[in-house]
Amino acid sequence: MEQTLRELIARIAEVPANFSEGASLRDELNVDSFRAAEIAFEIERVFRIKLPDDGYVQAQTFNDVLRLLTSVAA
Repeated sequence: MEQTLRELIARIAEVPANFSEGASLRDELNVDSFRAAEIAFEIERVFRIKLPDDGYVQAQTFNDVLRLLTSVAA
């Protein structure tokens, strides 16, 4: 799950997939609001889940997104 998420974010953010777990989506990965929406859509499609809107909006780092995905997928 973690590697798939990492590759998904890297592809959309157009960055190498070797970023740190604590990488800031906005500051380090250059994820703007458009890319954030695209990432959320792809997470829902790939993992076949529905992300809570407020949870994804509050995610600041890769780890935040991973924790959210893990909690929703459980």
